[in-house]
Amino acid sequence: VVMPTSVKSERATRRVLSDVYVWTGAVLFAFGAGAAYLAIGFDPSSRTFPLVVSIIMMLAGGGVFFQALSAHEHRPLPLHEFGTIGLAVIAIVLWGLGLAFGLGFLLSTIALMMAMLWLSGLRTPLRALVISSVIAAVAYGLFVMVLNVHLPPSFLSFIAPGL
Repeated sequence: VVMPTSVKSERATRRVLSDVYVWTGAVLFAFGAGAAYLAIGFDPSSRTFPLVVSIIMMLAGGGVFFQALSAHEHRPLPLHEFGTIGLAVIAIVLWGLGLAFGLGFLLSTIALMMAMLWLSGLRTPLRALVISSVIAAVAYGLFVMVLNVHLPPSFLSFIAPGL
């Protein structure tokens, strides 16, 4: 059976638009571009690290996107996992809002990590709190003490900068 070119083209387009790696690459690129745009507005001493990370995210997203377009294998979107993905996106947005409105890096990051661990299946609150606290403390130490990144001010900044 010979199909008209328009049917083949429509089927190929639908196949590309339902590929998980096409969307992963596009979302990574978009988030990287948004982060780069925001990082450009930072003061010069705080701009470098977020700008480099956002550019790396854009390059990775572009690479994943174009590799998916050239792949012969189709990986369908996991529609059954969109609820979990949506909750993860909400947690990340709330983390950013926590940083923006003075909750501080440490508390915002602990809350984000606890949410991510819960979404990943870890349902023991004390264990999630301990793991999240360690991750947040290590990240804080890395950003503030090693990389000298200036974190947004918080109501706990009297204890330590950006806490």
